[in-house]
Amino acid sequence: MPPRPRPPYTPKDDLAWERSDEAADAWEISLHKSEIYRAIAGLILKYRPGDAVELHRPIRGGYNAVYRLEYKNGSSAVMRVPIKVKFPEEKVKYEVTTMRFIAANTTIPVPKIYFAGTADENPIGLGPFIIMEYVEHKCTMSEALRDPSLGPDEPHVIDPNIPDQKLRFLYRQMADILLQLSQFKFDQIGSLVQDEQGNFSASGRPLIQNMNSIIEFTDAPPQSLPSKPYSNSEDWYKALADMHLLQYTFQHNDAVKENNDEQSVYDAYVGRQLFRNLATDGRLTTGLGPQVRKTEDVQYDFRLYSEDLRPSNVLIDENLKVVAVLDWEFAYSAPAQFSFDPPWWLLLTSPECWAGAYVPFSKAYEPKLETFLSILREEEEDEGGKRRRSQPRVAGCHSAGVVASPTEESLSSRMRKSWETNTWMINYAARNSWNFEFLFWRFLDPEFFGPGNESADHHARLSLLSEPQRRMMREFVVIKLEESNVRELIDWDTHEAETHLKRFLI
Repeated sequence: MPPRPRPPYTPKDDLAWERSDEAADAWEISLHKSEIYRAIAGLILKYRPGDAVELHRPIRGGYNAVYRLEYKNGSSAVMRVPIKVKFPEEKVKYEVTTMRFIAANTTIPVPKIYFAGTADENPIGLGPFIIMEYVEHKCTMSEALRDPSLGPDEPHVIDPNIPDQKLRFLYRQMADILLQLSQFKFDQIGSLVQDEQGNFSASGRPLIQNMNSIIEFTDAPPQSLPSKPYSNSEDWYKALADMHLLQYTFQHNDAVKENNDEQSVYDAYVGRQLFRNLATDGRLTTGLGPQVRKTEDVQYDFRLYSEDLRPSNVLIDENLKVVAVLDWEFAYSAPAQFSFDPPWWLLLTSPECWAGAYVPFSKAYEPKLETFLSILREEEEDEGGKRRRSQPRVAGCHSAGVVASPTEESLSSRMRKSWETNTWMINYAARNSWNFEFLFWRFLDPEFFGPGNESADHHARLSLLSEPQRRMMREFVVIKLEESNVRELIDWDTHEAETHLKRFLI
């Protein structure tokens, strides 16, 4: 029997998406007033004085609106304001702290921060903000790597004819960035914060992209998400697995396939419960393959990891040299295995968005991975590079991040093992609720539970659920099918939402 057909990613709630876009559009339109622009220029000038000549039109990205003020001497400063971010105060706080940590402890170039303020400190009423250096550049690294035959609005895909020398030069700089980030160890899983004495610690709750997406594209209340740092990897994997069930439970629209396909709901429920069980049993932390890591080796190994690090957030000059790395809002101290997985962005396009999805992606990815790993090995063996990466740029920085031992297994070796054993799929599935289902049923299910599920769906795995999980299964399916008959957005009461979710978190 062939595997059950399923898309490589499940759709988000289209109504919630429209609501989010409409709110962002309305907010942006409300700012198109001369007095607002003058106030923005004045606020930038307060923290970065100079002879200003022009406030450029704002640029709206995925998570930020950027206002650039140009000065008579040719330099510029920008004000960044969060948009479509459900936790803007935390977003700004964690991003600024991470950038300061990076500036103080690595050679990774980040823009200089002139000031960062809360919503209460913003006299214009635009919410929390960052005023920082504008870094002159030619383009993003993604634009330098992309296929030139693609249109300007088409998603970036790597140029199949890119000269090897150019590819290796760009990959080398990304390898150096990953090496530097992976060397910092922290004592828990969490976002970076800085105290009044300048000490850094991972004491903020881990704020990740999936948390923001769950609030943006479902009806889940924010209080249902993780609210604290985590002392071990197993508990964080449990939280990640719980978020998958949270996402599906509170996504009212577009969660069920067309024609009220109840089998898809059974697949969603059973897959999520099995993943939760694997997390509870500690099987997600140790990886896959014949040489899985010991539990004690992975439970308390946490490294600095940025979910949004990719070539589109890296600025380069006319000589292809990296001049700035941006967008650190979803960087945090994470399980070390996240840093040990090979980067998905080597082809610029994520595997679920590649034509044909994961199998064709893997075929195209492996040659680029070989190139990247060879460069990474060279960087690991480069003594000059080791010295650069071990020297903080700012004297007197106090940090809770401990530099990893030079005797431990190399990053390139760990990345190769992660790819060859499919361990990377565990973490890729754990971090995104909408990519989870395809990865679980097509790849992770046979890795964890063995053969006997040729249809790659829930039927052969029902016996693996606990008795309470099986008992609640039909009720869950009925609820989702009933929801699919009425397209609406629900404003859940926090207590009612907590009670509703607890019935299925069993």
